[in-house]
Amino acid sequence: MNSKKSLIKRLIIISPISALAIGLLAGCSCSGSNSGVRLGTGGSGGTYYAYGTKLEKLDSGIIIKTTAGSEANLRLLEKGFVDAAIVQSDSLDVSNKGIAALTGLYTEAVQLVVRKDSGITGVEGLRGKRVSVGEAESGVVRNAKQILLTAGLTFEDIEVNNLSFNDAVRSLKEGKIDAFFCTAGVPTEAVRQLASTGEASIVDFDEGLRRRLLNLSPGYSECTIPAGTYQGQEQDIHTLGVRAVLVVDPSLDYDTAYNLVKTVFENSQELNSDIVTDGKLTGESAVLSVGVPFHSAAVDYLGKQGVTVAEWSGSKAKGVYGSQDQ
Repeated sequence: MNSKKSLIKRLIIISPISALAIGLLAGCSCSGSNSGVRLGTGGSGGTYYAYGTKLEKLDSGIIIKTTAGSEANLRLLEKGFVDAAIVQSDSLDVSNKGIAALTGLYTEAVQLVVRKDSGITGVEGLRGKRVSVGEAESGVVRNAKQILLTAGLTFEDIEVNNLSFNDAVRSLKEGKIDAFFCTAGVPTEAVRQLASTGEASIVDFDEGLRRRLLNLSPGYSECTIPAGTYQGQEQDIHTLGVRAVLVVDPSLDYDTAYNLVKTVFENSQELNSDIVTDGKLTGESAVLSVGVPFHSAAVDYLGKQGVTVAEWSGSKAKGVYGSQDQ
């Protein structure tokens, strides 16, 4: 009893500085708390941000955090600065032991946007040009590097700029860069705004380049941007795609995780039709190209959708990750 009283006294006389520290710690509390689920998205001109904002309206427990993109999101998630994040499927690896998947969301198209007066008609034409390869710590940087290598180029062959989508659009319009890479669901808002000015076009990747990159990295898939997606786009654009995946801290409490994946699935038609060209999620599309194990809540929810996935267990999971691999 005496020990309890002394403990109470010690709590009562906490200094103002200590109280502030406790308040800051409380503000960084984990996802299942009243502070909500901190969701890492991307820059405001990208699809992650648009998707996250829409999801936030459907679930008041979500708090949007703008970031540099996939690579930054993985780092922030593993360090506990966010509780959930949207990342590119090709950024995920079984070495990300502090990451658990909830569900795939939609296909992201790799888009190479160029000034119409730049003379660039293919990836090879980027040699010696001023090119934004995406923000540092974004998945776009990896895509740009791989695509350039497939075309026989490296970052040393171009003038590299690391710009957000919005900054890339502005720089292209001002003539400060000749082209920029953008990996996002289509139509991408930043690209849509630029296309409406008639100053830019999107490069069609030739079949040889696509085939070489598909052989190099299984994280990619064939992707077509349908004619009419952007103003002035009269023909289909052939490119490559990756999947956007919703991942979480594995310690996210079961109920919160279950409700989150349930919200995404039940509203996927609205979410995707409003933001990208993908339709309603299915069990198979939810696990496509996801290379890490799933949160236990997602395992249960996806099981009801007819797919079997590996559960996160604190280490590399054995067996398949998604039923499409069986």
